Amino acid sequence: MTSNLANYLFSKETLYKNVVSESPKAAETEPFVEKKAIVQESVVDLISPKEVAKLAIPTFKFRNQVLILTDTISASEKVLLVKILGAIGLTLDQIDLVELSKENTLDYQSFLSQNVTKKFISFGVGLGKINWNILLNIYQPKNIAGVDFLLSDELRVLDANLDLKKTLWGALKAMFGN
Repeated sequence: MTSNLANYLFSKETLYKNVVSESPKAAETEPFVEKKAIVQESVVDLISPKEVAKLAIPTFKFRNQVLILTDTISASEKVLLVKILGAIGLTLDQIDLVELSKENTLDYQSFLSQNVTKKFISFGVGLGKINWNILLNIYQPKNIAGVDFLLSDELRVLDANLDLKKTLWGALKAMFGN
C-alpha cells in the first residue's frame, strides 16, 4: 500500500498511539499528515468508444435451425460430421458450425433472442464451458425453451468407437424424429 493511499484511507484515524509515554506534549502532538488533492477522472475519459466495443460480448449470428458446437474440428472430423449430418438429412450448409477455439464464447441471451436454432448438438463441449447454466446428460436429448439440446462425445472419440456411434444415432433419431 502506498503512503498516499494509506493517508487517504486513514487520515482521520489513529493507527498507532504511544501509550507508554508519560510526557503530555508527546500525547498531544498530532502526527504529520501530508494532504494532497485527489483528482477524480470519469470513466468516460478513461475508456474510448473503440475500447468499449472491444469489451462487449461478441454475438454470433445464428442462421440455421441446427447448431453444432465443437472445440476444434479437423479435416477427418469434418468428414465424420458430414456423414452424421447426411444420416439425418442435412448438409454443412444447413447448419451453424461453431468452433469454440475460434469464437471463444456464445452469448446465451443473444442465442435465445435470435430464436433461430431449434436443435443444438455439442460434440465434446459441456455448456458450462461457455457459461450456460444448462446441465445435459450425454446422449440424452433435452428440450429447454423450445430448443432440443444434445451432448455427445468429441468427434475424434466417436470416429474410433462404433458403440458410441450407435448410441449417438439412437439419440439423433429421438431428437430429429427419424
